[in-house]
Amino acid sequence: IEISNKKFEKSDFELPDDAFVFCNFNSNYKITPDIFDLWMNILKKVHNSVFWIMVSNSHASENLKLEAKQRGVDENRIIFAKKIPIKEHLKRIEFADLFLDTFPCSAHTTASDAIRMGLPIITIAGKGFASRVAASILNQVNLKELIVENKEDYQKLAIDLANNKSNFEEIKNNLKRSLKNSSLYNSKEFTKNLEDIYIKLL
Repeated sequence: IEISNKKFEKSDFELPDDAFVFCNFNSNYKITPDIFDLWMNILKKVHNSVFWIMVSNSHASENLKLEAKQRGVDENRIIFAKKIPIKEHLKRIEFADLFLDTFPCSAHTTASDAIRMGLPIITIAGKGFASRVAASILNQVNLKELIVENKEDYQKLAIDLANNKSNFEEIKNNLKRSLKNSSLYNSKEFTKNLEDIYIKLL
């Protein structure tokens, strides 16, 4: 999929220019009360930050705003991303700083999109396939340090990266370097390797 060449500004998506932008572009059904608790705790510890969330149904925005208020977070710090053409969505991903994954059902295609656009992801690796997709993608780009085993480490890592610019920039730079050498988005090489496996099975 090509990336749009449109020129966007943060204001086009109601994002403040100077805030650290956490995000999650998963379908809203993946957002559990536990994971939302973590997100709100993180916002409380990273003062100049917002959370950019995809809206996948008409009730999501109002419900999530209400849940934020109940957790002591200003509802205006929750910003909603409307569905737009995929080429434009890929382009706007560049305005996010850190993708915070859901659990136990992790990001799948959304994780692939984020990493492709140079957006780091923090994920909790569970024991089943659905909770390990984002972790698998992170392994492919040599970012194992963003894979955690529990909610406490997830929250701590998110806060540390958002509040420590040098550590965060190091992660971003590592991702850029890894993407240049990764075969993750090389469909021709993937197809050839898969065909080789099929031939060996004959």
